[in-house]
Amino acid sequence: MVGSLKLRVIMMAGGSVIGLAGAGALTWAGVVALAPYMGLAMSGALVGGLLLLGAAIAMWKATRPAVPMEEEFAGVTAAAANTVAYLRDDTLDTLTGMSINAVSNMVEKRPLLTLLGVGVAAYAVARAPNTSVGIMDRMLSRLV
Repeated sequence: MVGSLKLRVIMMAGGSVIGLAGAGALTWAGVVALAPYMGLAMSGALVGGLLLLGAAIAMWKATRPAVPMEEEFAGVTAAAANTVAYLRDDTLDTLTGMSINAVSNMVEKRPLLTLLGVGVAAYAVARAPNTSVGIMDRMLSRLV
């Protein structure tokens, strides 16, 4: 089971590298195709601007909460809402208060796990903040 997970993680990392190389090749092909019409610098700026616009839209869409905050806490008492707010603040304080040595230690010991953990944590916090705070806190305590 663990071997299969490692294989999948390695395949995902390899696919990401190959995908980035393909995206770079397509970007360069777009710049070269537009260069005769508007010059190399202008076509590079146009393609780069379009890619940045696409990235900004994708990041904006990915970080939108699935449920608005008012609906998420609609049936929750004030005490429970305060507890969730306290957990969020405590997790934020923990993340911002980590020393550089602790972060470098996490990256040195388990680089892929740290990268995957940060990515999953960021996505989970953006999608369901009230349920992901406890999970992220436990994960960080195990990594450090």
